[in-house]
Amino acid sequence: MKVVILSDNKPGHYKQSLGIVEKMSECQTEWLTVEFRQKWRDNLLRVFMCIFGSIPFPTSLIHTLLRWSLTPESYSALTDLQTADIILSTGSSVAGVNLLLGRILEAKTVTCRKPSPLGTRYFDLAILPMFSWQGKRHKDNVCQTVGVPNSISPDTLNMEQQRLISALNLSDCPRIGILLGGTDQHETITTADAEQLSEICEAVATEMDTQILVTTSRRTPTEVTAYLTSTLKHNEWCPLFIEPDTPSELEDPYQAILALSDVLIVTADSFTMVCEAASSGRPVIVLTLSGENTKKPKRYNVYAYMEQQTVVRQCRLDKLKQHIAEGLTSRVPNTPLQDTEVAIQAIRCLMDED
Repeated sequence: MKVVILSDNKPGHYKQSLGIVEKMSECQTEWLTVEFRQKWRDNLLRVFMCIFGSIPFPTSLIHTLLRWSLTPESYSALTDLQTADIILSTGSSVAGVNLLLGRILEAKTVTCRKPSPLGTRYFDLAILPMFSWQGKRHKDNVCQTVGVPNSISPDTLNMEQQRLISALNLSDCPRIGILLGGTDQHETITTADAEQLSEICEAVATEMDTQILVTTSRRTPTEVTAYLTSTLKHNEWCPLFIEPDTPSELEDPYQAILALSDVLIVTADSFTMVCEAASSGRPVIVLTLSGENTKKPKRYNVYAYMEQQTVVRQCRLDKLKQHIAEGLTSRVPNTPLQDTEVAIQAIRCLMDED
């Protein structure tokens, strides 16, 4: 089985596709990065496919659309493809290209997430997290997952843990991993939040004899990263402080933090990071930093469901220290998400239909 993966070069998107193909030993994969000539051409192609996606275009028109939309390098890479069984993509900007390429190669089209404004109706399979399908009528081409597919699994992390402890010469103590996102239309993270978080980290490290491992993201405000760098990074109890695009001796610093941690704290703004942490089998605390009266986005419905299923726990900063202590001492096993396995089974069933 040959799977062609279309990437928009956004880590949160291509990690979902990667998580699927990494666990499908029977497939060959080919990655193509899709780049548009201009953003407005990307938007116009989406709208065009939304309106006319049900029409069986001639191949010559499909090539015209792709040539008009994409950079010469991307168009050339697409036309060099000879065969494919599945076209897999995540994200809105590559969805229209997915459908058009699927028609050229007579391949099955699969999307992760619901692409806007195109929707899922023209795809052979759409892998949708709970906030996209909850409360809606089930459709035959939809695979329902709780979160999003990813490459994280408890077995892989557990195998990596001891190797990393030895390689980094870490002491024998519990470790708390903190995965910081950033600010969007629903969530904010401020310097005041960073100050309170820093105080909690110092208290937890000294009172509970733990190490603190931190990673920020590209969306973390510069002033927040700067403050945490100055207060956390150079302490003995903080052996890992990872910033995006910063050189590291570790091959995958982000996954190293997941592997090394006994408890994971993830800010609620990043649904992808929450899903990755929730797939680890570790106790996971979803940390809310937005105002209490702020309208919560749909992802909070999923977090509430995860909490009911003992996958994660939710809290605010004022309760974080208590939740960390409970996470370190709890004997109740966490239930890891199995979204990647669910998505893979749906893809295999799709191929078995032929």
